Amino acid sequence: MKRHHMAAVAAFACTSLVLAGCGQGDASTSSLDDCLTDATGCNEGERVDGGEITWALDGSWGSWNQNTAEGNNAYVSMALVGMWPYTGQFDPAGDFIVNEGLFETEPELVSEDPVTVEYTLKAGANWGDGTDISVDDFIYHWYATSGDAALCDGCEPANTTRGSQVASIDGDGSTVTVTYKADYHSAEWQYEEVLSQPAHVAEDQGFDWKNDPKAMAGAEAYFSETVPSWTTGPFKIEQATAGDFVIYTRNDDWAGDTEVTLDKITFKVFDGLDSIVTSLRNGEIEGASPFSVTSEAITQLEGAEGTSYAVAGGPSWEHIDLNTQNEFLSDQVLRKAVLTAIDLENIIERTYAFVQSDIERKNNHLFRNNSEYYADYLSATGQGSGDIEMARADLEAADYTWDSDGTLLTPDGDPVTLDFRYSESKDNRKITGELTQATLADLGIEVTLRAIPDADLGQVLGEADFDMINFGWSSDPLFVGSASQYWGTGSGSNFGGLEDPELDSLIADINGTLDYEDAAERANAAVQQVINDAYVLPIVDTPVVVMVSDRLVNVRDNWASQQRAAYNIAEWGVTGEA
Repeated sequence: MKRHHMAAVAAFACTSLVLAGCGQGDASTSSLDDCLTDATGCNEGERVDGGEITWALDGSWGSWNQNTAEGNNAYVSMALVGMWPYTGQFDPAGDFIVNEGLFETEPELVSEDPVTVEYTLKAGANWGDGTDISVDDFIYHWYATSGDAALCDGCEPANTTRGSQVASIDGDGSTVTVTYKADYHSAEWQYEEVLSQPAHVAEDQGFDWKNDPKAMAGAEAYFSETVPSWTTGPFKIEQATAGDFVIYTRNDDWAGDTEVTLDKITFKVFDGLDSIVTSLRNGEIEGASPFSVTSEAITQLEGAEGTSYAVAGGPSWEHIDLNTQNEFLSDQVLRKAVLTAIDLENIIERTYAFVQSDIERKNNHLFRNNSEYYADYLSATGQGSGDIEMARADLEAADYTWDSDGTLLTPDGDPVTLDFRYSESKDNRKITGELTQATLADLGIEVTLRAIPDADLGQVLGEADFDMINFGWSSDPLFVGSASQYWGTGSGSNFGGLEDPELDSLIADINGTLDYEDAAERANAAVQQVINDAYVLPIVDTPVVVMVSDRLVNVRDNWASQQRAAYNIAEWGVTGEA
């Protein structure tokens, strides 16, 4: 799942691509070796004009609309990277680069009370069909993500942290001004997403979105179901099928300054990491930056000629969530006991340590272990320790008992049974489920493993069809909006249904300051509270691999972007061997 709202900054620059391993099939120097010391310039090369490439994806998607909770998927974010109107991207050094095809300059804070931000559109910025981007497009995105039925009656946005705080949007030619409500003071105002779908396309389809809240919801449903015919990026979609492939060709109307050389890029979903590696070795694809990696895949890549690869901690973090609406897990005491019984070090040793030897357990939900704002509030609680005796003691103190067979019984005498859900194509998550099943059996809890087809993950989460679930949040170096999206009462992404007024108050405080360090302190207070709630157990910042053909240049991994290696897709190209 992709954390859709953007919001933190270059405090993470020190983490840029600390490689756990890199290599190439032959004896020559790997084109990715320099990423260790030159995160933004490695694998540079001269491009020829033209060329067609295929880039593999290791997961699918079922919606084309990233505004919605259902469409809040890292894979659709990757699939739409060539055309979506992102405000900008963080590069591998942690620097924010504003979208050159949309904006002439970085957003400007013109007032602190109320917070007012001015955007200057680039001359020629358009939707790829001759229609210029306008203030209506900013307003459309506001309505779609507002969470306000008076603006969009029936919308289910992935995140309302920013949209619910907009007071007004005005435009004067190329200048668009966003004024926020009095209680909005986000320290990450400059990174907010402000565009998504073209308002004129909604109108052309007969949706009176500006005046009819139900029509606005209808427009969002249309965009969810419809392959985008529009674009604001360096490429446009020629053909696509949801969850299967996207074929891009050059967008001649792109307003960006970077010269685009590739004629065609195909993003194609492959069934499993092994098939991706095999296809790369066979020359059927030019590269991939999957969200998982195995030791077997690394072994295969080490023997592959004409390719380079690199392994590093990626933008996603793995975690186990509990459904607080479950008849058993509604009890915080049981939730804490469950999370305490889970042995994270064993899980990490059996899954991720094979591909990244120095990988560490993640002990903060919002900040990486090497962030200056990182603090470990988790270890002292015992959660993730695998301490069965501590878990049993907590349960006994709350009047839980065990029958003669060792089955855990509630204070009312009911046997505790749970399920554990995971993506069926992700071996690491299956192993995590099996190990969790084994440790909870020691606590007297019977756990049933239930796999999820990749394309159904959003639906399963949205319907809260789980007791325990292992999935990953794919984010960027930002945190202000994260807590609200993850844990806020009523959030479309608070899949386990946690309702904690004290946590809601702490979350609101994060968005109450323009001072970055103050916001980070407030964010850590929210982290402490969600730990007290025993709701989410972080595992690791997931190690990932990027693999590329030697004929592909200007491609490198990017831990700081949801789009990984595709963050600079306009610069991709092939060498003279194309």
